[in-house]
Amino acid sequence: MKRDAYQTFIGAKGVAFTWIGAAIGPIFFVIGLEPEHRAHLVLGLISFILVAISVLDGVKALKVNSWPGVLAFSIVPVILLIVGIVFALSQGAN
Repeated sequence: MKRDAYQTFIGAKGVAFTWIGAAIGPIFFVIGLEPEHRAHLVLGLISFILVAISVLDGVKALKVNSWPGVLAFSIVPVILLIVGIVFALSQGAN
């Protein structure tokens, strides 16, 4: 599959937004559970949706045996999401 520079740039930006969202999305979600900060809840949910879409792209990459795609689209976002959840829950307990 041939990709032009624009498609590659958009794909790289999507991966970056997904990684950032996976890392800080859980924090926004936990903050958004308080009634006065509902906008943060929306940002947290959007971050979770981005991660879910990325994992689906990783499954597609697995089907065509693209291991770098699986790593970038599935494994790293899930690890960052787990780290973000642990950090958000540890900060929420304090």
